[in-house]
Amino acid sequence: MQRAISPEGPKVFAGFALPTSNTTYTPNQFFDVCLPYSSRGVVRLVGYLIRQTLGWCDAEGRPKTEQHTVSYEDFQRAGISREMVRAAVHQAVSSHFITCVRKPRPNRAGQPAVSGLYELKWDERGDYIKDPGQFRGFFAGEGNRTYIPNQFFDELLPSESIGVLKVVGSVIRFSIGFQNKWGHRRRNVALSYQHIQNYSHLRDRKTLSAALQHALASNYLERVEEGYFDPDGGRLSKAAVYALKWLYSAAVFPNGQKSLPAGIEAKNRSENPTGNGQKSLPAERSENPTDIEIKQINKTSKQQTDVAAAFSKLRGAGFDTTAAQAIASKHPLDQIERQLGWIEFRQVKRTRLGLLRTAIEQDWPDPTSQGRGKLGQLNLNRPSGASFGSAIEEAKQRFLSRSNPSSST
Repeated sequence: MQRAISPEGPKVFAGFALPTSNTTYTPNQFFDVCLPYSSRGVVRLVGYLIRQTLGWCDAEGRPKTEQHTVSYEDFQRAGISREMVRAAVHQAVSSHFITCVRKPRPNRAGQPAVSGLYELKWDERGDYIKDPGQFRGFFAGEGNRTYIPNQFFDELLPSESIGVLKVVGSVIRFSIGFQNKWGHRRRNVALSYQHIQNYSHLRDRKTLSAALQHALASNYLERVEEGYFDPDGGRLSKAAVYALKWLYSAAVFPNGQKSLPAGIEAKNRSENPTGNGQKSLPAERSENPTDIEIKQINKTSKQQTDVAAAFSKLRGAGFDTTAAQAIASKHPLDQIERQLGWIEFRQVKRTRLGLLRTAIEQDWPDPTSQGRGKLGQLNLNRPSGASFGSAIEEAKQRFLSRSNPSSST
Protein backbone atom coordinates (compact mmCIF):
# COMPACT_ATOMS: atom_id res chain seq x y z
CA MET A 1 0.00 0.00 0.00
CA GLN A 2 1.35 3.40 -0.96
CA ARG A 3 1.12 6.56 1.07
CA ALA A 4 -1.37 9.23 0.08
CA ILE A 5 -0.02 12.04 -2.09
CA SER A 6 -0.76 15.53 -0.85
CA PRO A 7 -1.33 18.51 -3.21
CA GLU A 8 2.18 19.72 -2.37
CA GLY A 9 3.77 16.44 -3.48
CA PRO A 10 4.68 13.13 -1.81
CA LYS A 11 4.23 13.07 1.94
CA VAL A 12 7.53 13.60 3.74
CA PHE A 13 8.23 11.79 6.98
CA ALA A 14 9.76 14.40 9.32
CA GLY A 15 11.11 12.12 12.05
CA PHE A 16 9.95 10.19 15.08
CA ALA A 17 8.41 12.13 17.98
CA LEU A 18 10.58 11.91 21.08
CA PRO A 19 9.64 8.88 23.23
CA THR A 20 8.19 10.90 26.11
CA SER A 21 4.67 10.58 24.72
CA ASN A 22 2.69 8.80 22.01
CA THR A 23 4.50 5.49 22.44
CA THR A 24 3.54 1.83 22.70
CA TYR A 25 5.21 -0.34 25.34
CA THR A 26 6.23 -3.10 22.95
CA PRO A 27 7.54 -6.61 23.76
CA ASN A 28 11.13 -6.88 22.55
CA GLN A 29 10.25 -10.27 21.08
CA PHE A 30 8.35 -8.46 18.34
CA PHE A 31 11.79 -7.39 17.07
CA ASP A 32 13.70 -10.52 18.16
CA VAL A 33 11.28 -13.19 16.93
CA CYS A 34 8.40 -11.83 14.85
CA LEU A 35 10.13 -9.31 12.57
CA PRO A 36 13.20 -11.39 11.54
CA TYR A 37 11.38 -14.67 10.87
CA SER A 38 7.87 -13.73 9.69
CA SER A 39 6.21 -12.63 6.48
CA ARG A 40 5.15 -9.04 5.88
CA GLY A 41 1.50 -9.94 6.49
CA VAL A 42 2.25 -11.53 9.87
CA VAL A 43 4.43 -8.60 10.94
CA ARG A 44 1.69 -6.14 10.03
CA LEU A 45 -1.05 -8.16 11.77
CA VAL A 46 0.92 -8.69 14.99
CA GLY A 47 2.06 -5.05 14.98
CA TYR A 48 -1.55 -3.94 14.53
CA LEU A 49 -2.71 -5.98 17.54
CA ILE A 50 0.22 -4.76 19.66
CA ARG A 51 -0.68 -1.17 18.81
CA GLN A 52 -4.38 -1.69 19.55
CA THR A 53 -3.70 -3.56 22.81
CA LEU A 54 -0.69 -1.84 24.37
CA GLY A 55 -0.99 1.60 22.79
CA TRP A 56 -4.30 2.32 24.50
CA CYS A 57 -4.85 2.15 28.24
CA ASP A 58 -7.10 3.17 31.08
CA ALA A 59 -6.26 5.64 33.82
CA GLU A 60 -4.20 3.00 35.67
CA GLY A 61 -2.07 1.99 32.70
CA ARG A 62 -3.84 -1.29 31.91
CA PRO A 63 -4.80 -2.17 28.32
CA LYS A 64 -8.30 -0.91 27.67
CA THR A 65 -9.11 -3.90 25.48
CA GLU A 66 -7.18 -7.15 25.07
CA GLN A 67 -9.47 -8.87 22.57
CA HIS A 68 -10.06 -7.16 19.25
CA THR A 69 -12.59 -7.71 16.51
CA VAL A 70 -10.72 -7.39 13.22
CA SER A 71 -12.80 -6.76 10.10
CA TYR A 72 -11.60 -6.72 6.51
CA GLU A 73 -11.46 -2.93 6.74
CA ASP A 74 -9.16 -3.24 9.76
CA PHE A 75 -6.92 -5.68 7.90
CA GLN A 76 -6.69 -3.24 5.00
CA ARG A 77 -5.94 -0.39 7.39
CA ALA A 78 -3.08 -2.49 8.75
CA GLY A 79 -1.72 -2.89 5.21
CA ILE A 80 -2.94 -6.47 4.72
CA SER A 81 -4.76 -7.05 1.44
CA ARG A 82 -7.79 -9.34 1.28
CA GLU A 83 -5.67 -12.00 -0.44
CA MET A 84 -3.10 -11.97 2.39
CA VAL A 85 -5.56 -12.18 5.31
CA ARG A 86 -6.05 -15.95 5.56
CA ALA A 87 -2.34 -16.78 5.34
CA ALA A 88 -1.34 -13.98 7.73
CA VAL A 89 -3.83 -15.08 10.39
CA HIS A 90 -2.88 -18.76 10.06
CA GLN A 91 0.85 -18.05 10.33
CA ALA A 92 0.44 -15.64 13.25
CA VAL A 93 -1.63 -18.19 15.18
CA SER A 94 0.63 -21.16 14.38
CA SER A 95 3.69 -19.09 15.38
CA HIS A 96 2.05 -18.34 18.77
CA PHE A 97 2.00 -14.56 18.31
CA ILE A 98 -1.79 -14.30 18.55
CA THR A 99 -4.78 -16.40 19.58
CA CYS A 100 -8.00 -16.66 17.60
CA VAL A 101 -10.79 -16.29 20.18
CA ARG A 102 -13.59 -16.43 17.62
CA LYS A 103 -13.26 -17.51 14.01
CA PRO A 104 -14.71 -15.22 11.34
CA ARG A 105 -17.86 -16.35 9.56
CA PRO A 106 -18.92 -15.26 6.08
CA ASN A 107 -22.34 -13.89 5.25
CA ARG A 108 -24.86 -16.69 4.84
CA ALA A 109 -28.59 -16.94 4.23
CA GLY A 110 -30.25 -15.76 7.41
CA GLN A 111 -26.91 -15.28 9.18
CA PRO A 112 -24.92 -12.04 9.01
CA ALA A 113 -21.16 -12.13 8.63
CA VAL A 114 -19.11 -12.17 11.83
CA SER A 115 -15.59 -10.76 12.07
CA GLY A 116 -12.84 -12.73 13.78
CA LEU A 117 -11.87 -11.97 17.38
CA TYR A 118 -8.15 -12.04 18.20
CA GLU A 119 -5.78 -11.28 21.07
CA LEU A 120 -2.04 -11.32 21.68
CA LYS A 121 -0.70 -14.57 23.09
CA TRP A 122 1.31 -14.34 26.31
CA ASP A 123 3.82 -16.79 27.75
CA GLU A 124 3.66 -16.99 31.56
CA ARG A 125 6.93 -18.96 31.79
CA GLY A 126 9.86 -17.14 33.31
CA ASP A 127 12.27 -17.48 30.39
CA TYR A 128 12.73 -14.90 27.65
CA ILE A 129 12.63 -16.89 24.40
CA LYS A 130 14.31 -15.78 21.17
CA ASP A 131 14.22 -19.08 19.30
CA PRO A 132 11.12 -19.10 17.04
CA GLY A 133 10.91 -22.88 17.41
CA GLN A 134 10.57 -22.55 21.19
CA PHE A 135 8.45 -19.40 21.19
CA ARG A 136 5.02 -19.87 22.79
CA GLY A 137 3.88 -16.30 23.30
CA PHE A 138 5.20 -12.90 24.31
CA PHE A 139 7.05 -12.69 27.62
CA ALA A 140 4.44 -11.82 30.26
CA GLY A 141 6.79 -10.80 33.06
CA GLU A 142 8.13 -7.39 33.93
CA GLY A 143 10.67 -5.82 31.61
CA ASN A 144 11.87 -6.94 28.19
CA ARG A 145 9.79 -4.23 26.54
CA THR A 146 10.62 -0.94 24.86
CA TYR A 147 8.66 2.28 24.35
CA ILE A 148 8.30 2.48 20.56
CA PRO A 149 7.01 5.62 18.82
CA ASN A 150 3.46 5.05 17.60
CA GLN A 151 4.52 6.30 14.17
CA PHE A 152 6.41 3.05 13.65
CA PHE A 153 3.12 1.16 13.88
CA ASP A 154 0.86 3.77 12.29
CA GLU A 155 3.01 4.91 9.36
CA LEU A 156 5.80 2.42 8.65
CA LEU A 157 4.20 -0.99 9.26
CA PRO A 158 1.20 -0.54 6.92
CA SER A 159 3.18 0.84 4.01
CA GLU A 160 6.86 -0.10 3.99
CA SER A 161 8.53 -3.23 2.62
CA ILE A 162 9.64 -6.00 4.96
CA GLY A 163 13.27 -5.11 4.19
CA VAL A 164 12.85 -1.51 5.37
CA LEU A 165 10.96 -2.67 8.47
CA LYS A 166 13.73 -5.12 9.33
CA VAL A 167 16.46 -2.49 8.96
CA VAL A 168 14.61 0.12 11.05
CA GLY A 169 13.68 -2.59 13.57
CA SER A 170 17.34 -3.60 13.91
CA VAL A 171 18.38 -0.06 14.75
CA ILE A 172 15.48 0.27 17.22
CA ARG A 173 16.37 -2.97 18.98
CA PHE A 174 20.06 -2.23 19.38
CA SER A 175 19.64 1.46 20.29
CA ILE A 176 16.60 2.40 22.39
CA GLY A 177 15.71 -1.29 22.73
CA PHE A 178 18.94 -2.02 24.61
CA GLN A 179 19.06 -1.22 28.32
CA ASN A 180 22.29 -1.38 30.29
CA LYS A 181 22.61 -2.43 33.93
CA TRP A 182 22.11 1.18 35.08
CA GLY A 183 18.75 1.41 33.34
CA HIS A 184 19.81 3.77 30.57
CA ARG A 185 19.15 3.18 26.89
CA ARG A 186 21.30 3.95 23.89
CA ARG A 187 20.42 6.71 21.51
CA ASN A 188 22.53 5.40 18.65
CA VAL A 189 24.51 2.27 17.85
CA ALA A 190 27.38 1.16 15.63
CA LEU A 191 26.11 -1.52 13.25
CA SER A 192 27.91 -3.17 10.36
CA TYR A 193 26.08 -4.57 7.35
CA GLN A 194 26.92 -8.05 8.61
CA HIS A 195 25.47 -7.32 12.04
CA ILE A 196 22.20 -6.01 10.59
CA GLN A 197 22.00 -8.92 8.15
CA ASN A 198 22.58 -11.51 10.88
CA TYR A 199 19.90 -10.03 13.15
CA SER A 200 17.28 -9.19 10.54
CA HIS A 201 17.79 -12.33 8.41
CA LEU A 202 17.78 -10.32 5.20
CA ARG A 203 18.98 -12.66 2.49
CA ASP A 204 21.45 -10.53 0.56
CA ARG A 205 23.51 -7.36 0.84
CA LYS A 206 21.82 -5.75 -2.15
CA THR A 207 18.41 -5.86 -0.46
CA LEU A 208 19.94 -4.63 2.78
CA SER A 209 21.70 -1.73 1.07
CA ALA A 210 18.53 -0.64 -0.78
CA ALA A 211 16.44 -0.87 2.40
CA LEU A 212 18.99 1.10 4.42
CA GLN A 213 19.25 3.85 1.81
CA HIS A 214 15.46 4.10 1.66
CA ALA A 215 15.23 4.33 5.45
CA LEU A 216 17.83 7.12 5.50
CA ALA A 217 16.18 9.03 2.63
CA SER A 218 12.76 8.70 4.28
CA ASN A 219 13.98 10.16 7.60
CA TYR A 220 13.35 6.94 9.51
CA LEU A 221 17.06 6.68 10.34
CA GLU A 222 20.07 8.93 10.36
CA ARG A 223 23.72 8.00 9.93
CA VAL A 224 25.40 9.67 12.89
CA GLU A 225 28.90 8.64 11.88
CA GLU A 226 30.22 7.19 8.63
CA GLY A 227 31.78 3.76 8.67
CA TYR A 228 35.23 2.93 7.29
CA PHE A 229 36.58 -0.20 5.64
CA ASP A 230 40.30 -0.79 5.99
CA PRO A 231 41.54 -2.59 2.87
CA ASP A 232 44.61 -3.73 4.82
CA GLY A 233 43.00 -6.78 6.33
CA GLY A 234 40.22 -4.75 7.94
CA ARG A 235 42.25 -4.04 11.07
CA LEU A 236 41.12 -0.40 11.27
CA SER A 237 37.62 -0.91 9.88
CA LYS A 238 34.82 0.78 11.77
CA ALA A 239 31.07 0.24 11.54
CA ALA A 240 28.79 3.16 10.75
CA VAL A 241 26.73 4.57 13.61
CA TYR A 242 22.95 4.77 13.13
CA ALA A 243 20.07 6.19 15.13
CA LEU A 244 16.36 6.74 14.75
CA LYS A 245 15.63 10.10 13.17
CA TRP A 246 14.02 12.07 16.00
CA LEU A 247 11.73 15.03 15.48
CA TYR A 248 13.43 17.11 18.19
CA SER A 249 10.79 19.80 18.24
CA ALA A 250 7.83 17.42 18.40
CA ALA A 251 6.73 18.87 21.73
CA VAL A 252 5.96 22.27 20.20
CA PHE A 253 3.75 20.96 17.42
CA PRO A 254 0.02 20.30 17.67
CA ASN A 255 -1.09 16.92 19.05
CA GLY A 256 2.30 16.43 20.69
CA GLN A 257 1.34 17.29 24.25
CA LYS A 258 2.62 15.05 27.02
CA SER A 259 -0.67 15.09 28.93
CA LEU A 260 -4.27 14.76 27.81
CA PRO A 261 -6.42 17.87 27.35
CA ALA A 262 -8.21 19.00 30.46
CA GLY A 263 -11.60 18.34 28.88
CA ILE A 264 -10.95 14.61 28.57
CA GLU A 265 -11.63 12.64 31.72
CA ALA A 266 -9.16 9.99 32.77
CA LYS A 267 -11.85 7.31 32.79
CA ASN A 268 -12.48 7.72 29.06
CA ARG A 269 -10.64 5.66 26.47
CA SER A 270 -7.57 7.59 25.48
CA GLU A 271 -4.33 7.03 23.68
CA ASN A 272 -1.66 6.14 26.17
CA PRO A 273 0.42 9.32 26.62
CA THR A 274 3.33 7.41 28.10
CA GLY A 275 3.04 4.12 26.27
CA ASN A 276 2.72 2.16 29.50
CA GLY A 277 0.87 -0.96 28.40
CA GLN A 278 2.04 -3.52 30.93
CA LYS A 279 -0.56 -5.81 32.50
CA SER A 280 0.17 -4.66 36.05
CA LEU A 281 1.78 -1.50 37.31
CA PRO A 282 5.11 -1.75 39.14
CA ALA A 283 5.21 -0.84 42.83
CA GLU A 284 7.11 2.34 42.06
CA ARG A 285 7.10 4.37 38.91
CA SER A 286 10.14 6.05 37.47
CA GLU A 287 10.14 9.83 37.26
CA ASN A 288 10.93 9.40 33.58
CA PRO A 289 7.71 7.93 32.13
CA THR A 290 9.47 6.19 29.26
CA ASP A 291 12.77 5.34 30.95
CA ILE A 292 14.61 6.63 27.88
CA GLU A 293 17.19 9.34 28.26
CA ILE A 294 17.46 11.40 25.11
CA LYS A 295 20.01 14.19 25.40
CA GLN A 296 19.28 16.91 22.86
CA ILE A 297 22.79 18.13 22.16
CA ASN A 298 22.94 21.70 20.87
CA LYS A 299 19.14 21.92 20.91
CA THR A 300 18.42 24.98 23.04
CA SER A 301 15.09 26.43 24.02
CA LYS A 302 15.68 29.24 21.52
CA GLN A 303 16.02 26.72 18.71
CA GLN A 304 12.79 25.05 19.74
CA THR A 305 11.10 28.44 19.76
CA ASP A 306 12.45 29.12 16.26
CA VAL A 307 11.06 25.83 15.01
CA ALA A 308 7.67 26.63 16.51
CA ALA A 309 7.70 30.06 14.88
CA ALA A 310 8.71 28.58 11.52
CA PHE A 311 5.95 25.99 11.78
CA SER A 312 3.38 28.71 12.46
CA LYS A 313 4.54 30.80 9.49
CA LEU A 314 4.49 27.81 7.16
CA ARG A 315 0.99 26.86 8.23
CA GLY A 316 -0.07 30.46 7.59
CA ALA A 317 1.44 30.22 4.11
CA GLY A 318 -0.80 27.25 3.31
CA PHE A 319 1.28 24.14 4.07
CA ASP A 320 -0.45 21.26 5.83
CA THR A 321 0.72 20.11 9.27
CA THR A 322 2.95 17.30 7.99
CA ALA A 323 4.72 19.44 5.40
CA ALA A 324 5.14 22.34 7.84
CA GLN A 325 6.67 20.02 10.45
CA ALA A 326 9.07 18.52 7.93
CA ILE A 327 10.28 21.90 6.65
CA ALA A 328 10.44 23.63 10.03
CA SER A 329 12.46 20.82 11.61
CA LYS A 330 15.07 20.80 8.83
CA HIS A 331 15.71 24.44 7.92
CA PRO A 332 16.65 27.57 9.94
CA LEU A 333 13.98 30.12 10.72
CA ASP A 334 15.75 32.98 8.92
CA GLN A 335 16.07 30.88 5.76
CA ILE A 336 12.35 30.09 5.84
CA GLU A 337 11.44 33.73 6.51
CA ARG A 338 13.59 34.89 3.59
CA GLN A 339 11.89 32.58 1.12
CA LEU A 340 8.43 33.43 2.45
CA GLY A 341 9.19 37.09 1.84
CA TRP A 342 10.57 36.50 -1.65
CA ILE A 343 7.88 34.15 -2.99
CA GLU A 344 5.80 37.11 -4.24
CA PHE A 345 8.67 38.12 -6.53
CA ARG A 346 8.98 34.71 -8.18
CA GLN A 347 7.07 33.53 -11.23
CA VAL A 348 4.91 30.56 -10.27
CA LYS A 349 4.40 28.18 -13.18
CA ARG A 350 2.58 25.31 -11.44
CA THR A 351 1.96 25.32 -7.68
CA ARG A 352 2.92 28.13 -5.36
CA LEU A 353 3.58 25.84 -2.38
CA GLY A 354 5.68 23.48 -4.48
CA LEU A 355 7.85 26.35 -5.68
CA LEU A 356 8.09 27.79 -2.17
CA ARG A 357 9.14 24.46 -0.68
CA THR A 358 11.86 23.97 -3.27
CA ALA A 359 13.10 27.52 -2.72
CA ILE A 360 13.35 26.90 1.03
CA GLU A 361 15.06 23.52 0.69
CA GLN A 362 17.62 24.85 -1.83
CA ASP A 363 17.79 28.33 -0.27
CA TRP A 364 17.37 30.18 -3.55
CA PRO A 365 18.94 33.64 -3.85
CA ASP A 366 17.00 36.89 -3.67
CA PRO A 367 15.09 37.22 -6.98
CA THR A 368 15.24 41.02 -6.76
CA SER A 369 19.04 41.12 -6.89
CA GLN A 370 19.73 38.80 -9.81
CA GLY A 371 20.33 41.45 -12.41
CA ARG A 372 18.06 43.40 -14.65
CA GLY A 373 15.39 41.78 -16.76
CA LYS A 374 16.50 38.18 -16.31
CA LEU A 375 14.16 35.49 -17.53
CA GLY A 376 11.58 34.46 -14.94
CA GLN A 377 12.16 37.47 -12.65
CA LEU A 378 10.60 40.88 -12.30
CA ASN A 379 12.53 43.85 -13.61
CA LEU A 380 12.37 46.03 -10.53
CA ASN A 381 14.74 48.65 -11.96
CA ARG A 382 12.01 50.15 -14.16
CA PRO A 383 11.26 53.75 -13.07
CA SER A 384 8.35 54.08 -10.69
CA GLY A 385 5.10 54.87 -12.51
CA ALA A 386 6.38 53.77 -15.95
CA SER A 387 3.84 51.71 -17.87
CA PHE A 388 4.51 48.35 -19.41
CA GLY A 389 4.03 49.76 -22.90
CA SER A 390 6.57 52.54 -22.33
CA ALA A 391 9.06 49.98 -20.99
CA ILE A 392 8.65 47.91 -24.16
CA GLU A 393 9.13 50.99 -26.34
CA GLU A 394 12.26 51.96 -24.38
CA ALA A 395 13.70 48.45 -24.84
CA LYS A 396 12.92 48.60 -28.56
CA GLN A 397 14.76 51.91 -28.94
CA ARG A 398 17.79 50.52 -27.09
CA PHE A 399 17.85 47.49 -29.38
CA LEU A 400 17.66 49.64 -32.54
CA SER A 401 20.39 51.97 -31.34
CA ARG A 402 22.72 49.02 -30.65
CA SER A 403 22.03 47.32 -33.99
CA ASN A 404 22.60 50.57 -35.97
CA PRO A 405 25.14 52.67 -34.09
CA SER A 406 25.66 55.09 -37.04
CA SER A 407 22.10 56.32 -36.71
CA SER A 408 22.85 57.98 -33.38
CA THR A 409 25.72 60.10 -34.73
